[in-house]
Amino acid sequence: MTVVDPRMFDAMQLREAGRYEEALTLLGQLFDEADSEPAPSRNRYFMTMLEWQFLLEVHPPAQAPLRARRDAQVERLLGGAEYAGSTPGEAGDFRRAPRFFLIAEMNELLGDERSTWETFKKLDAVYPAQAHSYAHVALDAAVAMRDYALAERYCGEPLDLLDAVNAGAREHPLFPPQRHPPRLAMDLSNLAKAVRIGMAILRGRGEDAEADKLREALLAGLESAELMNLARRELDEPGTITRVVVEHQMAEEDRERAL
Repeated sequence: MTVVDPRMFDAMQLREAGRYEEALTLLGQLFDEADSEPAPSRNRYFMTMLEWQFLLEVHPPAQAPLRARRDAQVERLLGGAEYAGSTPGEAGDFRRAPRFFLIAEMNELLGDERSTWETFKKLDAVYPAQAHSYAHVALDAAVAMRDYALAERYCGEPLDLLDAVNAGAREHPLFPPQRHPPRLAMDLSNLAKAVRIGMAILRGRGEDAEADKLREALLAGLESAELMNLARRELDEPGTITRVVVEHQMAEEDRERAL
């Protein structure tokens, strides 16, 4: 269970009261405290980044301190510190927050795909094993920067997950019971992303007909009509699957509270 620092609610209240600079100072403090811990988890940053996103929507000056922290994270990553926090960490430590993931998330809030792409290229040159582990996070940025050669090196076979998704659909519901992970939806989202990236690479090479064939291969290959329709929507509007799952979960929670 994730325990939310009570000061996070203070930051929310400050933002809602229009006391933006005070909210920003508190968010910076929360971020820096997490980063000074020996081995902060992914969850340690989650609420801070979420609240920073909300603050950015109403207070653009919040970009500058976020960008400065992003730059510090990039410097530490390229200096060999793979994981966020004050200690190096071990490869494969799933509880730790990978620093590249954190950088990519910060860049998403900043609308700076170029930074994610440039950072990944440097990581690829200096620490190729790390780059291989985190490539899936950088693929969208590489495509956005039209670096199709880099994206193609790491994208793999776009339809690799198709059989697994079909098998999963025969065993797991798209919307599992409360407090169970939406495994099928996550696999479908990963499959659709791989196909979307593959299509972008093909179109970037001028192979529009092949891109269309890849899309049709995905849709025709899905055995469930429900998954096929959801995959089509995800290809047209990335993030659809996550939104649909979250909306379903929220509706279920409302029904439970109403009982």
